[in-house]
Amino acid sequence: MYGTEHLKGGKELATKSHPETIPAGFILTVTDKAAARVAHAIEEFDFPDGAGLRVGITDGGCSGLNYDVGIAEGPGDDDTAFVLNGVNVFVNPFSAQYISGMEIDWVSSMQESRFVFANPNETGGCGCGVSFTVD
Repeated sequence: MYGTEHLKGGKELATKSHPETIPAGFILTVTDKAAARVAHAIEEFDFPDGAGLRVGITDGGCSGLNYDVGIAEGPGDDDTAFVLNGVNVFVNPFSAQYISGMEIDWVSSMQESRFVFANPNETGGCGCGVSFTVD
């Protein structure tokens, strides 16, 4: 894909990885715009070396599951760390099962600035773009 870098399971950072916890064939794509936003936030808020984007799923929302993304100083205890499009990305095993194949992008306009998710695992969702359902 032009303008994106994606990962297939197995390219995790050697410093903090738990490859046995991420499903085989795991794929995650971070677009150039999303990677640039993460890098900018890390610099702007003076996060330490090794900081990155934690991508996760939480229970809740009007459709059952929510995306949970934010800048983290490093991977959590059960996270696998990847380098995608030049930025660290941290994913836990619970979330990996729901986001494999997903593309993360950044949109910025007069009305909004946010990460957007194109997740092939979604079977439904609500208008907010954050809450979703899987079968």
